[in-house]
Order: sequence, then C-alpha cells, then structure tokens
Amino acid sequence: MRSVSIETPADRLPAPAGRRPAAAWRWRRRYRWIAVAAGAVIVAMTYFPIVFVLSNSLKSGQNIFSSGVFSLFTQFEFQNYSTAWTGIARPLGNTLIVAALSIVLGVSAAAFGAYAFSQLRFRGKDMLFLAYVALLLVPSTLTLIPLFLTVQKLHLFNTWWALVLPYAASAQPLLVLIFRGFFDQIPADLLESARVDGCTEWQVLARIVAPLTRPVLLTGAILVTINVWGDYLWPTIVIQDPSRTTISAGVQQFVGSFGLNLTGGGAVFAAFVMATLPMFVLVGFTMRYFVSGLTEGAVKL
Repeated sequence: MRSVSIETPADRLPAPAGRRPAAAWRWRRRYRWIAVAAGAVIVAMTYFPIVFVLSNSLKSGQNIFSSGVFSLFTQFEFQNYSTAWTGIARPLGNTLIVAALSIVLGVSAAAFGAYAFSQLRFRGKDMLFLAYVALLLVPSTLTLIPLFLTVQKLHLFNTWWALVLPYAASAQPLLVLIFRGFFDQIPADLLESARVDGCTEWQVLARIVAPLTRPVLLTGAILVTINVWGDYLWPTIVIQDPSRTTISAGVQQFVGSFGLNLTGGGAVFAAFVMATLPMFVLVGFTMRYFVSGLTEGAVKL
C-alpha cells in the first residue's frame, strides 16, 4: 500500500536564513559609515566658504594673497571691520529703512488680499486667484523694462519709493498664496460670531485674524527682508545717488573703491561678513516661526 505525503503550509516556509541577518547588519553598518562620511563632506563644503571669509576678514591684504587657502586665522586685524563699517554703514541703514517700509506695505497688502480670497464670496474668485498666483511663473527679468518705465513716469527715479513699491508688489503672489492657506484654517464659526457681535470685516481681520496668524505674517516679513537684502540688480538701475543705495550695491561700491589696491582685501572680506551677518541673525532667531508659518500655511494648498 503506497503512503501519501500531505504538504502542509509549514513545509512551504523558506529555510532559515542562517547567517543572513549578520551579513545584512555588516552591510548596514558599512553603508552607515559611508553616509556619515558623505554628510561630513557636504557639511565641510557648505561651511568652509564661511570660515574662509571670516578668516580673511581678519588678515591684511598682503597676507591674504601670500598665504594658502587653508591658512586660516593666522592673523587678527580687527581694524578691517572699522574700515568696512565706514564704507557700508550708510547702505546698511538704507536697507533697513527700505526693508521696513516694504514689510509694512507688502505684508499688509498680502494679508488683505489673502483674507478676501479666503473669507469673502464674490464672482470669479477662484479664477482671479489662479491669475494672481500665475504671476509667480513670470520671470522678474521680463518686468525690468516695464517697471523701469513706470518708475520713470511716476517721477520716482532715484528715490526709496522706487525700491519699496516694487519690492512690496513683487512679494504679493507668493505671500497671498501662503497667507490664504493659513487663513482657510481659521474656524468659520469664530469669524461668524465676531460678525454677529457687530464687527466689520476690517475689525475681524485686525482683531481676530491677525493675532491668530502671527507666525505666517512673520514668515512673510522674513521673505520680504531676504528679497530686499539680496537684491543687487534693481537698486543699481533705479538708484544713482550713492547715499541712497542698499547693502548689495553698497558693498560692490565699497569693493570698487579699492580698485587694484591689494591692501584693502581684509576690509573687503570684513564688509562681506558685516553685510551677511544680519541675515544669519534674522534667520537663526526666527527659523522656528519661519518653518511653522510655511508648513501651517501650506496645509490646504
């Protein structure tokens, strides 16, 4: 009589892997060190230019050109910073004024527009919002000539308003896009109860919406400040008075004042440090609010 073997599900299971987990652990450990080494190289490549500029800002001009690239902090000439301050103090103050005015106008206008798109009802709202946001697709260089002609027709050439108004206007599409996503998360019942209590739309925006949306408003202010601080092309076009120039163009003028004189190399690097330090401080102390404003405002985008 022939015996019949019955295959059970347990028989279909794969055989024990034996040393496979140990081999996998060794490969995982090896790849971990590769990842750590790659990360270290990336960090070094990112921060070495900053250390290089800091080191050269404390050297004399002759020492900069005679020493090697990796000869760091071999000299400490703090006089370079006083020399650089005399050259960029005025542009630095001008930039603070332009940035403050641009923040007030740009963030306020974007808050009004985002509130209208988020809470008000009117015909063609979605199409108008899409057309508004589509301005982000237009390169800024294409608007230079029309913008310059507009500034010239309005007799704003060589004034701070030639900087403030374009900066505030160019920030609108992105800020409205971010602000609307944040405003959409405000409970409608909260706003409706304020209207029932007799608040107008202006009062609802000022007393209810604005206090609840401080992180995203701060995010908008940071974005406007970064745009103002890093722009070089537009100030050189519309500002011809050296006493009214902003920091990017002011640093370039300071560098050009030395010509081919190599003795001012340390002061030039010191000017670079002083020009970028406010942005490091701003982003460093407000990074938490900046990230929270972007992430919370992007939930419904």
